[in-house]
Amino acid sequence: MLEAKQASFSFEDFTVVKFSYDKKNDNGNPMKVGFTPSGIFELSNGIFKLRLDFTAFSPEQEDKPIFSVSCLAIFEFPDKPSYDEIPKYFYANAIAIVFPYLRAFVSTLTLQANTKVLRLGLFNLSELEKPLRESTKVI
Repeated sequence: MLEAKQASFSFEDFTVVKFSYDKKNDNGNPMKVGFTPSGIFELSNGIFKLRLDFTAFSPEQEDKPIFSVSCLAIFEFPDKPSYDEIPKYFYANAIAIVFPYLRAFVSTLTLQANTKVLRLGLFNLSELEKPLRESTKVI
């Protein structure tokens, strides 16, 4: 049996910063979804702020989203590493940790709006690791 190692970071908070739901843009066709990750790493306190923007839209109307959400997740590195010392697994894992919260928000909001429930399936989000790394700013 392998012993699990404790991660070098902890998940502290999740907040929906901004959202919009425009039912009239839903033309009944299958939706496409898009994700845009970005981050800010605060060296002084070891805090990583992950912003994940999500958009659902009809393929014919990419400029008119049906649903969009901007969320912010806070992660803490108690050992306050330098940016280069952040483990490579953090970027993929951070997005995977945040996604269930985003998915729950989207489905709950559409359910409460008494419209067709927008249920997000499972996604392979590993391709978001590189864009997150490239768009992370260190302050």
